[in-house]
Amino acid sequence: MKNKDNRINMVFRRFLLVGLGAGIGGFVTLCAIDDWSVAVLIFGGCGFVILSSLLAVIWADVIVPRREKRMTAARALGKDGIKLVRKDEVAKMAYKGIYALLEGKLPVAEEILQKALARTDVRQNQMFCIEWLIRLYEAMDNDAKLMWCYRKAVEYAPDNPEAQSRLGHAYFSDGKLDQATYCFEQALRYDPNHGYSYFSLAKIQMVRGEDDKAFETLQKLVKINENHPLCHAELADWYAMRGDVQHAEEECRKAQLCGIQEPENLNKRINAMLSFHKTDYDEKNLPDIFYRKIESKEKAND
Repeated sequence: MKNKDNRINMVFRRFLLVGLGAGIGGFVTLCAIDDWSVAVLIFGGCGFVILSSLLAVIWADVIVPRREKRMTAARALGKDGIKLVRKDEVAKMAYKGIYALLEGKLPVAEEILQKALARTDVRQNQMFCIEWLIRLYEAMDNDAKLMWCYRKAVEYAPDNPEAQSRLGHAYFSDGKLDQATYCFEQALRYDPNHGYSYFSLAKIQMVRGEDDKAFETLQKLVKINENHPLCHAELADWYAMRGDVQHAEEECRKAQLCGIQEPENLNKRINAMLSFHKTDYDEKNLPDIFYRKIESKEKAND
């Protein structure tokens, strides 16, 4: 609603400026010219300019953006979106909800999309509504409702590995490792080559101190996708935690060649862990996972 008000205010301000300029110009002209016919002609020209400017501003700032949003909302329903809106009540509601979301009317969009979800028992339609509700709650920054969406997506489509892994990631971020593990294992049950789930399981195993299992999981992922940058970065961490310089540096190079993001941070992390074994390390660059190694070492010395 605020975006719409801002747009209207901007149109009004532009029109006011153009009208004010034309009015001042017309007044100066009246003062300088005694011929009323010429003055009327000039005023007519000013009026035409004002009207043209107003129409141009309304077209550019109001009509075109709305038209684009309506087209985007229709395209979201697929190639037959317009036909669906005319024939299917749920599709029509979904269209209105998406348009409200694009307009920035988040509470209105939530109400409409929830109603559309409640009125359909078709799995494809349910998942469609959930995906747009996820976008909505991301815009609202509402973690509780996002988690509700992730769970609903798995409820509607338990055999969807993407839905399972997304819920697993949410559980992992919340520290619920058992629930996260179950979700990633379910994703692999339906897609044995689901790389993200292998990587996430390895992360969980590392957090739990199950390093040997993590190594096996990462090796499986390498066989599935040898160009997985995060996998090679995790293997670099694994070797660096054990002071294996050769393999750590080799995996670090592979991660960089595969396009790992922020390669300089990976280098700092690996160097910090390798330096730890030489008792001269940069503590600020050590990853959190490495501190259990330090704690284990201190306990052994006690």
